[in-house]
Amino acid sequence: MTTMVAAHVETGALVITMAGRWSLAQVYTLQRAFEACTAHHPPYVALDCTRVTPDGLLPTVLPALVMLGQSCRRGITVLVCAPASALTGALRRLPTRRVRLYPRLSEALSRLRPYPVPPGVRRAHQRLAPAAQAAATARRLVRDCCDRWRLSEVTDDAQLVVSELVANAVEHAGTEIDVTVSHHRQRLRIAVADRHHGVPRIATTPDGAEDAATPPALRGRGLDLVARSVAGWGVLPGTDGKVVWASLPAPRAARLRLPRLDLIARDGYPA
Repeated sequence: MTTMVAAHVETGALVITMAGRWSLAQVYTLQRAFEACTAHHPPYVALDCTRVTPDGLLPTVLPALVMLGQSCRRGITVLVCAPASALTGALRRLPTRRVRLYPRLSEALSRLRPYPVPPGVRRAHQRLAPAAQAAATARRLVRDCCDRWRLSEVTDDAQLVVSELVANAVEHAGTEIDVTVSHHRQRLRIAVADRHHGVPRIATTPDGAEDAATPPALRGRGLDLVARSVAGWGVLPGTDGKVVWASLPAPRAARLRLPRLDLIARDGYPA
């Protein structure tokens, strides 16, 4: 059985597509795919099972994996797309409202509200036009998020990263741009999505220098700068475009703890 992870740019969903005959070994493959998706902390994860050959194992294992993937991660809704079967019957009995069932992936994606940000979730989203001021707007979004989430140590690097990613999308994609900033498990993740299928890359010569013979649109000078500033980055392809993401270590600043006033004597010393 094959498993593929892709992005749906219009809604912010990540899609896990499975095809072939289900087997016990695929339990671990699907679990890793779930972990890869939820590491990006998207608003939705869609699990497309419509091309899986069912057997008696699937209805037993899949509900547990769905619960594992969503139970401890706030703000993520899991969409399971499968034909009517014992699988859907088992999923309907799960004690959660964050698992939704659909017969087809296209129907599931059509029902989604693009890029929701539930209350209390450390995630922000903004859609930008491919204009010269888009990079400046994205920098302000990142700076406001870092201030609000007490991530002052990473503010400068995060602004540099988002500026380069957005400028690259404006120059080479020329489509609407979706910027998503999230903080999860001490990582600040910046994702820049556009409606162009061209995959950016850093082209170098054998000695490590940038390849001057490569056209500027493919050379990725900004991506080279991003790669030097982050812990990891990558590209998620999708049917309606792509998502370029970068991740920075970002532990939250500790709150300043002041002593209780009723424990301080008038002379300024502890009572």
